[in-house]
Amino acid sequence: MMNDSPELDFLKAETARTFAGRLKTSTDFESLSADIEKRSGALISVSTLKRLWGYIKPQGLPRLSTLDLLSQYSGRDNFAALCKELADGSSFLSTETVRASDLKPGTEIILRWSPDRIVRINYLGDNKFRVLDEGTSKLRAGDVFRAEAFLKGHPLYLDGIDRGDDRLPPYAAGLSNGITSIEIRTI
Repeated sequence: MMNDSPELDFLKAETARTFAGRLKTSTDFESLSADIEKRSGALISVSTLKRLWGYIKPQGLPRLSTLDLLSQYSGRDNFAALCKELADGSSFLSTETVRASDLKPGTEIILRWSPDRIVRINYLGDNKFRVLDEGTSKLRAGDVFRAEAFLKGHPLYLDGIDRGDDRLPPYAAGLSNGITSIEIRTI
């Protein structure tokens, strides 16, 4: 296995999704190491994480025990199970999910994704949502779109947005780390 293999890239993306934080500074890697230890009781050193993410120069391939621990942190049994999941090409998702069918009209939702994006939407019913406040996203107040569900850690894909009389092309948000926060406000 190479340091830039699809399996390793996927494991790093899943680890970042589970961590729900950015991995850009030394402090970020310290926080990740602490979170892994808190959740699993096992330690991966900050320097190992930095090497794995290319923050500092890698020194050989990561140990299987490191890959197993990161795989467990991201919800798999071990690295072999993660690789099998990739080979199969599909898997069930175990993540926080908000389904439109579970909402009542008038419910407000605040979605966040990296880097520092936020949007506040209102459920209209029939899987339709209206943007109330675009915050820092490319959506605009008044935009209307359809969505069946929002999944934490996964990108937001919208098949089309109605902006006044215009129909905008499909829109994707949070492509790097997915939706990092879903806040529901019942009115």
